[in-house]
Amino acid sequence: MVFFDMHSHNLSEEENALVILNQYPLSAQTEGLFSVGIHPWYLEDWEKQWTKMRPLASHQNCLAVGECGLDKNISTHFELQQEIFKKHIELSEELKKPLIIHCVKAYDEVIRLKKQYKPEQMWVIHGFRKNEKTALNLIKAGIKLSFGKALLSDESLQKTFRNLPQDSFFLETDNAHIPISHIYQKAIEIRQNLDDFTKMKMFFIPE
Repeated sequence: MVFFDMHSHNLSEEENALVILNQYPLSAQTEGLFSVGIHPWYLEDWEKQWTKMRPLASHQNCLAVGECGLDKNISTHFELQQEIFKKHIELSEELKKPLIIHCVKAYDEVIRLKKQYKPEQMWVIHGFRKNEKTALNLIKAGIKLSFGKALLSDESLQKTFRNLPQDSFFLETDNAHIPISHIYQKAIEIRQNLDDFTKMKMFFIPE
């Protein structure tokens, strides 16, 4: 079984792991599979970063645009965050590549933008840790969710994960230094259905 890690800040040493490595525009390496985006935490020099975005996102090894998104826990003006997020949405559509989203306390805004843009490309909220109502609202809007380390110990999140529709989620390590196989083992234990996990990579790498 291939352990597809949809979003990681670290390379994996596991033989069966297939990782999309998160990259930033000014320091990106294109040797392996990656995604590239401007994180809402790091918008100070966004114009300089954006000059690198198109060539990097166009690279054959780039499987997705992001992470990018909206975060209401930071001091950066929300209007600026939305402006940069919209640029990523448009680039995702232009290049026909999925969008990986960082979202903190801005789920309503992300859903609103999804309805506004009506994108053809897949949107994925990475590192999802909220309740079942929020999860189902996002899925109803056509947005997929990705679960990471929190799934190992958060019982409420495990219950939410257990009740999600098939093909509505991915798994990731994010910045946790743990094998992606550990998260898969827990996820399979929760869902009790191996079929839920065997085709995840096809959403990013069609066969």
